[in-house]
Amino acid sequence: MPSLLFEIGCEELPASACREAEAQLRERWLTTIGGEQGDVFVGPRRIALLVTEVPERTPDEWLQGPPENLWEKAAEGFARKQSVSVDDLEVREGFLGLVVPGRPIEEAVPEQLEAIVRGLAFGKSMAWERGGLRFSRPIRWLCAKLDKKTIELEVAGIRSGHLTFGHRFTGGEVEVPRADDYAETLRAAGVEPEQEERRRLILEGLDEIGGWRDPAGVIDEVVYLVESPAVLAGSFDERFLELPQRVVETAMQSHQRYFPLEGARFAFVANGGDPATVIAGNERVLEGRLGDAHFSFERDVAKGIEALAEELDSITFVAGAGSFADKAARLQELVGELGGGEASREAARLAKADQAAELVREFPDLEGHIGAEYARLAGFPEAVCSAIEEQYLPDSADGPLPHTEPGRVLATAERIDNLTVAFALSQRPTGSRDPSGLRRAAIGLCRLAVEGGLAINVAQLVQRDLALLVEQQAEVTDDPSDVADFVLERLEGLLNAPVEFVRAARAGAVTELGAVAQLAEALTAQASTEEFEHAYVAFDRSNRLAGKADGAAGTLDSSLATDEAELALIETLGQASPRIEAAVAERDFPGAIAAAAELGPPVDRFFDEVLVMTEDSSVRANRLRLLLDVRDAVGALGDLSQIPR
Repeated sequence: MPSLLFEIGCEELPASACREAEAQLRERWLTTIGGEQGDVFVGPRRIALLVTEVPERTPDEWLQGPPENLWEKAAEGFARKQSVSVDDLEVREGFLGLVVPGRPIEEAVPEQLEAIVRGLAFGKSMAWERGGLRFSRPIRWLCAKLDKKTIELEVAGIRSGHLTFGHRFTGGEVEVPRADDYAETLRAAGVEPEQEERRRLILEGLDEIGGWRDPAGVIDEVVYLVESPAVLAGSFDERFLELPQRVVETAMQSHQRYFPLEGARFAFVANGGDPATVIAGNERVLEGRLGDAHFSFERDVAKGIEALAEELDSITFVAGAGSFADKAARLQELVGELGGGEASREAARLAKADQAAELVREFPDLEGHIGAEYARLAGFPEAVCSAIEEQYLPDSADGPLPHTEPGRVLATAERIDNLTVAFALSQRPTGSRDPSGLRRAAIGLCRLAVEGGLAINVAQLVQRDLALLVEQQAEVTDDPSDVADFVLERLEGLLNAPVEFVRAARAGAVTELGAVAQLAEALTAQASTEEFEHAYVAFDRSNRLAGKADGAAGTLDSSLATDEAELALIETLGQASPRIEAAVAERDFPGAIAAAAELGPPVDRFFDEVLVMTEDSSVRANRLRLLLDVRDAVGALGDLSQIPR
């Protein structure tokens, strides 16, 4: 079977687009075109798919038509539309249709290749001609080969051919004689097409130099920035080592993607060129960036963190939600609500001071960290400084949590405020779009509660934050009370418990995130026990009747109960209900389940012996109230009807 090569040549692609294209080609297009045999080559100037053992013909396809019972009315029209006779139609699973024979691969592949170009989706794309094709970067050439044969197609005015391009600076047009020769053809033209081989070469070069670090994790990006990796090392003036290490590393990695080495040295990955010239040029670039950082750092330190904090009134946090000074004031109140002490409150007061720092304007990645450094230089306690530094943690779904208690408290207040402001200003995330990272903030809250052990009552904190926004005359346009549900939805994917159990627990009597998580896990652990079954029966049978009926009494009147089974249920409820409530309050959820289980047998007996919907309206209303009281008592454990049985 033949091999198929398709290369899309572009202007320099960002690393994110390279990763997106690679994933889509592997997950979708390899199998669409001819199975999983083949490879994907992605670099800064090209996206290529090589499929080996492509079938000679596309598979036959079943084209489904109208239902069989419409044969007389629709068969002739369907057949005419497909240019066949009615006798050619078949019936399968109650529908008319016909088998469309597969086509030779040479006929089908141009359409498939065009579909690849038009089907690749990127987080950020552009149209370089009015009304033209959207792609991550402008497409400059297409190369398509089926073994030795060049496949002809045209996309967005670009015709495919048999040529590719070698290294931008050392190679020009290169002929690809056959599909399987693609990788070696590029290597001969100064391009390493395989991304994993580029990674290996980069790591090998860095290891040869030794002592390298990658604190920002830029190596995954560097792999897609070069086609002919050459690892080189340079140096800079030792006076810049007076700066905090994080500042030096950020200056190296935030824009230039350099790798810090020991002392006043750095490594970088070049895309070819004369080593001496390239090293000298990169040294000049880094010296300039470090010089700017040093100047800004000294100016900030001379001003001091207190003076920086005083400037926050003039810096807008979010349009409609006031300044960073307003945000700092809200954070101070929220850390108090969370039980934070003096260190947490002082950290909240200074948390946003570095938004006024020149160094943060130059290197936004330093926010939080440089504020902590300025606080240390001003003589604040380490607990305050650490909390300022940790306020943005976790900074990813699985990133590290703050190590200190004040840090966890401040990080929680930060996320509560971000969520409340966004929802109050009608800036909720929609679909897959979440430019403010609100889903990440919600996951962070869940982790701070579950893993960090912090008591977080989201609904209560949101209401307090909303009141503060109103006091500050923010432009509130929406009710943010659904922030609590938004956060709890993230909890569903975080716990080692089925989603039904988490949803059940969300409806229970506990409201703190950590308690909801513990309840969900307790329900999961107890689900196969006899005690849970009895508790479930008590809730489910009571809820199914009384939860749908009208006319329940406002309170239970024991004097209206005459039946023995009814009296027995009232007595058991009186004993079990306070024990369930106390156990839930103490987060002794197994104990609460055990207490709730005592209601199972009396509920079964009640339904066997007592007619709830009796003609006597007062007795009927009282019995409905009894069942609702049973449901509510067991319901402290959650809405057990969510759990499949």
